[in-house]
Amino acid sequence: MEWLILLGVFFLFVRFTIVKEGTAQALMKAGAFYKIIFQWENHWMDVEWNIWRKKEKKKKKESKLYGQIFGGLYVYLWPFYKIYKYPLRWTDLRRVEEVGEKIEKPQFHDEELRHVMLKPAVYWTKIFKVETLPPERIPLDIEILITMRILNPFLFLFIAPPTPLEDVLARIDALMRARVSMLTVDEFIALKGKSETLWEGGEGIVGLKDEKLIQETLPKWGLQIAKQGIDIKSIGLSPEYQKAGAAKKEQEMRAAGRAEEIMGTVILAVTRAEGRKEEEVQAEFRADPQVFYQKHQPIVDNTMTKLSMEQRSYLRIETPGATGMEGAFLNLIGAWKRIPGGESEQEPKEEEVNAEKPLSPETERVMKSAREALETLKKQRKRHKKKKK
Repeated sequence: MEWLILLGVFFLFVRFTIVKEGTAQALMKAGAFYKIIFQWENHWMDVEWNIWRKKEKKKKKESKLYGQIFGGLYVYLWPFYKIYKYPLRWTDLRRVEEVGEKIEKPQFHDEELRHVMLKPAVYWTKIFKVETLPPERIPLDIEILITMRILNPFLFLFIAPPTPLEDVLARIDALMRARVSMLTVDEFIALKGKSETLWEGGEGIVGLKDEKLIQETLPKWGLQIAKQGIDIKSIGLSPEYQKAGAAKKEQEMRAAGRAEEIMGTVILAVTRAEGRKEEEVQAEFRADPQVFYQKHQPIVDNTMTKLSMEQRSYLRIETPGATGMEGAFLNLIGAWKRIPGGESEQEPKEEEVNAEKPLSPETERVMKSAREALETLKKQRKRHKKKKK
């Protein structure tokens, strides 16, 4: 009978908890913190509740764990001792299945927990409409991934703010906003996939590792961001800027098409006026367009003037800083060279210039357009002469 009473008392007051691998729990005594219990292979804990790897040099005395039966199973006396429970909110990325395929989507968590995760974890945050360097001021939406771990469960649970992970993500948002405001959109996009530059710093970029948040604040909260642990996942332009970018690209392509016709016409006009081979004139033009213009200025000016009288005003290709017919001519060259698959930036070799060889399909197309333009000019001339008579 007595053993039944003892057994009843045992189960009345004795409680068990399982601490899973890579986690810790806080044991409370009469409502006050008592100690941290944890389970993580090849790790140990000092008397200030810092978690260390076994191979790391022991800078402080090791904390002894009592109540551990085997593995991660611990025993304690209730109601004198209790496992601490606390609320935690955070956002991470999870792979979910939608319309038959798995995609990554942000998942917000708001839970009451008994354990503290000691292993590194990846958290997600997003900042909206952060503007790039003035006067550009293009608003960007940026997704950021932060790899972080808890080094000291006591500091994380009892010293850090009530919402530690949310506070850290908010502070990182502020740091990233500051960096975006110091860079153009192209400079910031160049940082995507370069976590080392973002962390260590570089030309015009202050390294995140030197920030007070990383160096001082997080250690006081028992947290640590992994080296190079802040990554830019994605950069998005607002819909209105995406439309504007697409419209600008379309205008550039139209300008390039007009420039292609004009340059072909100019080269053909010089070829016929001087009785030279087309390959020679093309080579001369590619070698130095400005010298080409100065040498053949009367022919070029005359051809471009006639073309500008066409229905769609071929010379309306604007570039800031261009003045006069020479400026317009050089602007056209710039547009012509931006044609995808068009003129190469490399100068031709001497043997290629002098070699007798068939024209490329691209050149054939340019010359065909040029011939059609010249035919149109001839017809206009004839009509103009008939009107005079």
